[in-house]
Amino acid sequence: MQSIQADIDFCLKEYIKQRKLEEIVSKRQLKRPTTKKWQVIFLFSIAPLLIFCAVLFSFHLPIATIFKMSVSVLLLLFIFELYIRFCLLQTVKCYQHYAKEETRRRCMCIPSCSEYAIICLKKIFPLAIALMKIRIRLYKTCRGEDYKLDFPLKKLNFEFEKKHLN
Repeated sequence: MQSIQADIDFCLKEYIKQRKLEEIVSKRQLKRPTTKKWQVIFLFSIAPLLIFCAVLFSFHLPIATIFKMSVSVLLLLFIFELYIRFCLLQTVKCYQHYAKEETRRRCMCIPSCSEYAIICLKKIFPLAIALMKIRIRLYKTCRGEDYKLDFPLKKLNFEFEKKHLN
């Protein structure tokens, strides 16, 4: 008897949580950044030039060859990590600017998938891990018919639940 009551209480709690999440998702304001398409294209088009300059700079240093190679690799990684991260952020913002309202409202997660991508790229992870988390969010988590609370960090999930769902 207690088991049945516990199951009923759990289902009721989940139902109430789903209704609250549905209300939050349906009423949220979607940001429209001012990023333009030409800005994103320009950012990606100058990436090869920056990589070439980094390699050229490292080979003109008056130091040993092995050290030159190490400096080249580190500069390339630095450029890749920071510059490509910035380019991807601008790409997501461009999507937020130009995507149709109904396309953006299709996401049933909190935060929306594009906001999730921005959080991953801005705050927390090395680029490879951020891209992996974004891919998992887009192709696995953001599926189905349930509303979900899914921040990149569990701490953010807890803070959101404390603020909005209690």
